[in-house]
Amino acid sequence: MRLCHRDIYHSFILSVQKYTYMKMKLLMLLLFSFGCLAASAQQIQEKQVTVSHPDSIFTGKIIVDKENRTKIFLTGFQQAIDSSGSYITTFTFGSKNYRPAFDINIRMKFDNPLIPDGPIGFQYGSVGVGRYSGSGALQSNNSFLYLRGQMTAQGRHFYIKVKSSQKINATIAGVDGQANF
Repeated sequence: MRLCHRDIYHSFILSVQKYTYMKMKLLMLLLFSFGCLAASAQQIQEKQVTVSHPDSIFTGKIIVDKENRTKIFLTGFQQAIDSSGSYITTFTFGSKNYRPAFDINIRMKFDNPLIPDGPIGFQYGSVGVGRYSGSGALQSNNSFLYLRGQMTAQGRHFYIKVKSSQKINATIAGVDGQANF
């Protein structure tokens, strides 16, 4: 049997169409599987972030230095348990000053040791717009924390987040009290 150019061309077109169809099928299969992986990864991340039993009442002590007024106040507190059973405690501080920057020199003593979390043992940063520059560390068997530096006043609020295996109470020095603003 003799094949003409038209038959060869027609069989070539059919094989290209089959090849394209198979590529599209493979591409759809890959996209679907990546979509499933991304969805399951998002569910895992959501499970890890879950916290329960938030407590927003600060029961610790604040030591105010009457001679060295800082104009920095404890403005927020939250303590919750994450999915691993650890307590995550967030202290939010703020300044009523509208200066471009304000000084920070906070010292915190805890009744239970902290679990080191982050490069310096705890997490800190600005809330909203603003920037913090300085240093800090955990000391004394992870039951004492200090944070020194400057915060730009645009956001006027910053946080310190610590992790512990038990509920903690803190004694805070370097602030002028507790306030809401």
